[in-house]
Amino acid sequence: MLVLADYLPHCVTVRMPEPMPQVPACREVFDLPFLQLAVAGKAEALVTGDRDLLALAPTFACPVISAEHFLAQLVMK
Repeated sequence: MLVLADYLPHCVTVRMPEPMPQVPACREVFDLPFLQLAVAGKAEALVTGDRDLLALAPTFACPVISAEHFLAQLVMK
């Protein structure tokens, strides 16, 4: 069982800037913080199973990929 204490050493803290980063419009307002965090943190990818976020892939600042695609990339490395 993975607990937060096991996960935190692999995390990077990101301070959210003011004003918040501009991101493409999305249908679900609750998705907005994830998009903004990905931009502010200069994410290598945004991994999601959310179809609305996956649909933004062509217009987003970083790759938006499915968990399956992410895992396939890990296996290839």
